[in-house]
Amino acid sequence: MRDSDIEQIRGDLYRSYQILNNLNLFQAGKWCAEAFNGLVEPNRSSTSSSIPTYPIVEKSANEWLDEGKFMLAKSYFNCREFDRAAHVLKDCKSGNALFLRLYSILLSVDKSATEETDGSINVGSFSSDTNDHQNANNDNSNSDGNNNSKELLNNLNSRLNKIIQESEAFLAREENAFLYYLNGIIYNKKKKYNLAQINLYNSLRLFPYNWSCWQELIWSFTTLNEALTLLNKIKSDKSGIVSNNIMFQFFEVVVLQEFYQQSSTLFDNLNNLITIFPKFTFLKIQQFLIYYHNLEYYQAESIFDQILVDDPLRLEDLDTFSNMLYVMEKKSKLSFLAQFASRIDKFRPETCCIIANYHSMKCEHEKAIMYYKRALILNKNCLSAWTLMGHEFVELKNSHAAIESYRRAVDINSKDFRAWYGLGQAYEVLDMNLYALYYYQKATILQPLDKRMWQAIGNCYEKSDKYEEAIKSFEKALTIDTLTNEDTGESIQTFDPHICYRLALINDKLIKTEDTFKYMKLCADQEFEWGASDESSKAKLWLARYALDNNRPDEAHELCKDLNYYGPDLEEARSIVREARSRMSKKQLH
Repeated sequence: MRDSDIEQIRGDLYRSYQILNNLNLFQAGKWCAEAFNGLVEPNRSSTSSSIPTYPIVEKSANEWLDEGKFMLAKSYFNCREFDRAAHVLKDCKSGNALFLRLYSILLSVDKSATEETDGSINVGSFSSDTNDHQNANNDNSNSDGNNNSKELLNNLNSRLNKIIQESEAFLAREENAFLYYLNGIIYNKKKKYNLAQINLYNSLRLFPYNWSCWQELIWSFTTLNEALTLLNKIKSDKSGIVSNNIMFQFFEVVVLQEFYQQSSTLFDNLNNLITIFPKFTFLKIQQFLIYYHNLEYYQAESIFDQILVDDPLRLEDLDTFSNMLYVMEKKSKLSFLAQFASRIDKFRPETCCIIANYHSMKCEHEKAIMYYKRALILNKNCLSAWTLMGHEFVELKNSHAAIESYRRAVDINSKDFRAWYGLGQAYEVLDMNLYALYYYQKATILQPLDKRMWQAIGNCYEKSDKYEEAIKSFEKALTIDTLTNEDTGESIQTFDPHICYRLALINDKLIKTEDTFKYMKLCADQEFEWGASDESSKAKLWLARYALDNNRPDEAHELCKDLNYYGPDLEEARSIVREARSRMSKKQLH
C-alpha cells in the first residue's frame, strides 16, 4: 500500500474517532483510536514538518443550532441520566442530536428491563410472538406474574417501536448513518435480522469506520451461507463504496474467523492488514482466536503472551485465554492470571470468568458458578459466563439448570458451537437422544472439522440403534483426524484408536466380520503412534481370538503373549495363549 493511502486511512480514523466520541459511542471510538495507534509509522523526511496535521470535523447548520443542548445532553448521558438527556434534546433539529436522544431512550429501556426484572428479561427478548408462546405454556397458577411480565414487556416494546418510528420519520427526509445504526441494533434485539442487515448496511455505506456497526452486522448472521451471501453482495457492488474500504477487510477476517473458516482469503486479508497495522492488538487477537479454534494451543498461547507484554493492563479476551489454559491444564498459570486480573479490576466480567475457571479447575464447582453469576450481574450478555456455567451444572449433574444456561448462551449468540454441544450433552445425560442429536447436529454445522462433534452424533445414533448412521458418523470423525495429521507433515497417517474400536464394535453388532477385523486391526496398529491403551489391548485380544478361530495359533500367541490385562480379560488372554501353545505343539508333532 502506498504511503498516501496509509495517510488517508490515518486521517479517516482520526476524523471517525472524533465523530464517534462526540456521539458517546465510546467502544467504537476506542477501536478507532487503537487502530490509529496501530498503524505503521509515517515516513517523515527531515525537510517536511515534524508536526502532523489532522482533518477538522465539520458540522452542519442544524448541528451548530443544537450544539448547546447537545453539549448538556452529553453531560447528562455521561452521568447515566439517560431520560434527562433525551428530554433535553426533544426539540433537536440535526440527525446526530436525534440519534443521541433516541440512543439515550434505548439505554433507559434496557436499564428499566434489567432493574424491574432482576435481569430475567432483557431488550433481546422483546418479541411479542415469543412472549405469547411462553405465556401460553405457563401454569395457570402463575397467571398474575405472567400478566405483570407481559404488561412490562408490552410497555418496553412500545417504547422501542416509538424509537423506530421517530428514526424512520427523520430518515425519510434525510439520511443519517447513526440513525440507521440505531435501527439495526433494535431490529437485531427483536431478532428481525433481515431488517437489521438492511439498516446496518445503509449505515456503513454512509460511515464505514463504525466498528460497532460491523459487529452488529456479524451478530445478525445465523448461518455461514447467510454471511457469505452478504459478503459476495458487497463485493459485487460496482460502486465499491463499502468493499473498497479498509474496514471491509477487517469485517471479512472476523466473519471467517467466527465461523471457523480456515481459508486462504482469511489468511491473505489478515496478513495484509498486519502489514498496515503492525501494532494493532485487535489483529493479534484474531490470530490468537484462529489458532485457539483450530486447537493449536501452544501457538495461540505464545501470541497471547506477547499481547500481555505489549499491553499488560488489557482485560478484553483474557477470559478466552483463561479457557485455553484450563483446557491445557496449566493450573499455576491460570492461578497467576486470576490474581493478575483481580489486581487490575476485580469488578469486570472477564475477571470473574477467569476466577471461576480457576475454581472449576480445582473442582470447586459451586464457587465457580458463584463467580459466573457475578460476571452476569456485571454483564448479562456475557456469552462465555452462560456457556461455562452450563458446563459447571453438568459437572454437578444438574441437567435442567445446565440446559437453561446453554439456552441463554445460544439466545445471545447462535454461532457459539460450545453452547449447542453443551445442550446436546445435557439432553444425552437425560437419555433424550433425539433432542441431543438435534443439538449436536447444530454444533456440527458450525464446527464441521471437529471430530468431537461427529463422535457425539455417532454416540446418539448408536444409542438409538441406528447403527448404519452411527458408522457413517464415526467414519467421518476418523477421516477428519486423518486429514489433521496429514497437515502436520507427518509421513505416517494416524487414526484415533478409540474411534476405530467403536467402529469395530458397531460392525460386530451388525455381524460384518470383515469390517470388524479391519477396524480392530487399525486400532491395534495405532499403539506405535498413540501408545498402549485399553482400546488397543482389547482390539488385540479380539484379533487373537479371531486368529485362533481361523486356525492361526502362532499369530494368536504373538498377539497375546506380551499384553497386560486385568480381571476377566487377563483370564481370557491366558486361555488364548494356552490354547495357541497347545495347537502349535500338535502341529510340531505332526
